[in-house]
Amino acid sequence: QRVELADYSDYADQRMLSRTTLADARHQEGRMDEAEVLFREAEDMQKDFQPEYHLLYSLAGFRYCDLLLAQGKHDEVLRRAEKLFEWRIPAGPLLDIAFDHLSLGRAHMLQAQKEDSDDFSQATEHLDQAVEGLRDAGQQDELPRGLLARAELRRAQEDFEPAQRDLDEAFDIAERGGMGLHLADCHLGYARLHLAMGDKPKARENLDTAKEMIEQMGYHRRDSDVERLEGELG
Repeated sequence: QRVELADYSDYADQRMLSRTTLADARHQEGRMDEAEVLFREAEDMQKDFQPEYHLLYSLAGFRYCDLLLAQGKHDEVLRRAEKLFEWRIPAGPLLDIAFDHLSLGRAHMLQAQKEDSDDFSQATEHLDQAVEGLRDAGQQDELPRGLLARAELRRAQEDFEPAQRDLDEAFDIAERGGMGLHLADCHLGYARLHLAMGDKPKARENLDTAKEMIEQMGYHRRDSDVERLEGELG
């Protein structure tokens, strides 16, 4: 309804932003193709609205990068993030800068994993800056995103205790705030961590909790993660 009503208005920014919000909702539902179409439409509008900034940026750009990373397109995210940092001004919003570091850190981590490399230095640098930036911005609702991403990195590096600390902090924030999507992601993160540490019963317990939450919320972008963990647990 927001997209339909925005299209009747004279506000180009609202027509664009309404599409990115709907696109993000479609992404969380697991409807990747529909989300991508909406993001592309929004970016075409962005080019008309601000020709000097031809890519989606700020929260809209972060959401698009989130979809691209879910599709495995880390090269595209690296290209976009580099351009966003070119446009950045020193007094730019702390949250926007943190989002850009988060996108870059996740992209570098995915690149290293695809190349079967153990060089996670750039991923570490950007994810550390993302977490600190989200703290400085005072965005408790967004901080779990950074903590969850860094926990995944630390698990990949077999730094299990720091990974556990990040997951615990993300879980505490999400539980206090009733943040269901973040809580489901925490349970998936715990399942991966316990599996990496050889504790299959705890991994299974967390996976079962995540599965139930994902089904209840229609959070189907995580279906493939559940299937992967099911296969690893046997």
